[in-house]
Amino acid sequence: MTNRLTRRDFIRASAASALLLSAACAPTAPSGGSSTSATTASTGKGNPYPTYAPLANGPKPDYHTEDPRFDDGFDNYPANPIKTVAEKPGSGSTVNVLNRAYFPPPTPFDQNPTWQEVNRQLNANMNINVVPSPDYQTKFVTTMASDDLPDFMHIYNGYALAPNLPAFFKAKCADLTPYLAGDAAKEYPNLAAIPMYAWKNSVSAIDGSLYLIPIQRHLPIFPSFGGYFFANTDIWNKEIGEGYIPRNADDLKRILLQLNRPQDGRWAIGNQAGASTASEGGPFALSAYAAMFGAPHNWKIDSAGKLIRDRETEEFKAAVGYLRDLMASGVFPPDVATIAQTRPQHAQGRFVMAVDGYGNSWIDLWRQGAQFGNRFHMLKPFAAADGGKAQAFLSHGFISMNVLKKASADRIKELLRIMNFLAAPFGSQEDLLLSYGLKDQDYTLDAKGNPVPTPEGISRASYVPWRYIAQHPYVNYQADLPGFARAAYDAQQMLMPLGVSDPTDGYFSATAWGKGQTADVHFQDGLIDIILGRRQLSEYDDLVKAWQNEAGETVRKEFMDSMAAARA
Repeated sequence: MTNRLTRRDFIRASAASALLLSAACAPTAPSGGSSTSATTASTGKGNPYPTYAPLANGPKPDYHTEDPRFDDGFDNYPANPIKTVAEKPGSGSTVNVLNRAYFPPPTPFDQNPTWQEVNRQLNANMNINVVPSPDYQTKFVTTMASDDLPDFMHIYNGYALAPNLPAFFKAKCADLTPYLAGDAAKEYPNLAAIPMYAWKNSVSAIDGSLYLIPIQRHLPIFPSFGGYFFANTDIWNKEIGEGYIPRNADDLKRILLQLNRPQDGRWAIGNQAGASTASEGGPFALSAYAAMFGAPHNWKIDSAGKLIRDRETEEFKAAVGYLRDLMASGVFPPDVATIAQTRPQHAQGRFVMAVDGYGNSWIDLWRQGAQFGNRFHMLKPFAAADGGKAQAFLSHGFISMNVLKKASADRIKELLRIMNFLAAPFGSQEDLLLSYGLKDQDYTLDAKGNPVPTPEGISRASYVPWRYIAQHPYVNYQADLPGFARAAYDAQQMLMPLGVSDPTDGYFSATAWGKGQTADVHFQDGLIDIILGRRQLSEYDDLVKAWQNEAGETVRKEFMDSMAAARA
């Protein structure tokens, strides 16, 4: 019998699971995204966030912008890596970790000299339970209900991961405010180097108390969280023209029809049905088309100060109609609704274009494509209509978070010291060990001093999810991808001026992460039917009304109340 939990199964189980936490009092709204006044006004507490202190005297990047939203870039790994943690952070104890598998399984600890060396330098027995992705929600929910919590618990997909997370944090997890708020974070300088937007946008503080430590990212690294159009460079240059950017939506359709060669087994574009909530980009990478048509990034605030969801706008509806038209024109492969993963087929050349993400997703596309002699580039965002404003949806400033179980002050300090080690900056001795492993065992140095990992080294080092317990701010660097750092820098320079954020970042709606998830699934199921031609576009407005009645109006009110509390 399988132990896997589908999204719909999880949503049905959520209400029952929440009863396990019924003894914990429900929290009021967490502090707001761009202001700390809500924390002070509603609780009398001060600012719960660390004082931001970026790394001083670190290696000089080849590509840098003062704005902390921009990622530094390095063509080569810094020479003479620095040591940032002087003393071993642990006490020799066992540290239990619950984490999700983002990569293939790492080499087991007893066969992994690199993991053993990390433990030695930490002076801790890092016992990491790496749970396969399809099983992680099930494991997390059952762990929440137990009295035997691990020291670190990984949270991806924000508050959608499990029911009633705020109550769980308050009942069973460590309040990190005394250790990290303000200048207290100076004890853990690598954690203090995490940009402020990551702490606030992840809603890491609840009622003025800090519970979560975020893993920072600023541009969408997965297409499911909103992405950008990537094209096969050689085909694009030959058949469309080097550097050509579509002028509008009609021009994009023309290009797609020109690129489409189903008789040769080559389609113009492809993205699987994908995520089942609109906050994750929508089916068939719909958010990329929504951005093109000028729709808001999840929500917008209208002239009257009311929150409006993207799906309530004519621009979003137009994007749905456009995607439906593309689907009917045959530029997507006929099995698009059942494709499990877009990127491998894009990399192999089955379709010329696809929506993908910045950062790790782009790296993966670059690497996979190289195996088939294919190169890819990101298209500059463009508007659907002549004279329209191009948009680039930004991520929420983080990709995941971690929470610590309640423990004594000495234990919490030890765990934070361990996280501080794991968040050591790029170009440090600690980061080199965590990312690449042991020299001459896991990697060798090329003529420019870049670590060149072996397949065994990747399994022993980078497949162990150190980066998903704590990590330094994202850096654009890949030793095996010459030119990547510059390409990523150019992409950021192109995207950030066009960037649009979600105005609800940093604010909380309990319904959004509960009943709202079910309502989103119902809405997205209807969208898929419309885009695939199984339902008429005229039924779109009824889908929106059903979402509003099921949860949307409540979600709107809760977000607006949270925003009002922050302004009070």
